[in-house]
Amino acid sequence: MSRECATDFKRLKEYLIGYSISENIKQHEYASSLKKMHKCYFSAVTWNAELTHNKDIFFRLNSRCTNDIINRLSEAVSDLGSSLFNWSNGNYKASRVMLRISIENFVKGVSGIEESDQLTEKRVYKLFETSAKQTIFTSCSTVNKCYTNLHNDYKLLCEDAHTATLQNMAHLSSLADLPKFEKNKSLKASEVFIRTSKNITVIFNILFNSFYQQMHHRNKENIINCLSSEIKPFVVSPIKL
Repeated sequence: MSRECATDFKRLKEYLIGYSISENIKQHEYASSLKKMHKCYFSAVTWNAELTHNKDIFFRLNSRCTNDIINRLSEAVSDLGSSLFNWSNGNYKASRVMLRISIENFVKGVSGIEESDQLTEKRVYKLFETSAKQTIFTSCSTVNKCYTNLHNDYKLLCEDAHTATLQNMAHLSSLADLPKFEKNKSLKASEVFIRTSKNITVIFNILFNSFYQQMHHRNKENIINCLSSEIKPFVVSPIKL
């Protein structure tokens, strides 16, 4: 290790020891967006916790589902958590890229119920081309609308993954640039996070509504807490697809 590299590594350790996002939290806009995002994320974490701890009930009610399906759905929620973490530190591009991955994993998980090959489909265009025609995404108008919203946001987020324009560049010169708070980028990233989280939660709890009905009453309340008054009835009332 060169002298310069050793010196920089020492500074890196000092930087990490003193790392804090407390200044970000003091910003009203930051705290406001964080609260809204957490509300949606908490809903997703709640249904995923039920899914993880009550697999036997889920399988009994959804005989076509497998462990691979559950793993994909859970990974989509894990990706939401990574997105939120990156957003909280001001790494907006990474946050949006993780949202893109979350959508892809979720669509693979749900689509794989009808066609197992979808679980390992590497061609993204084929994944969405096939899933858009599946009964599981088209039989219910509310689910179909949420699916369309997810697909539209996925295409938007692809611009970040492929750095389509200057606006999609992070311009992170070094780790010392983090944490940071940029009002406009923060707001745009939070909006797509909220939309994605809500659409995923709506689709899961409508498609697997019989499982939702079996959940603990407090968890059921926490899941619908992020949903609009127009959408809540579709989840709260038993639905036959």
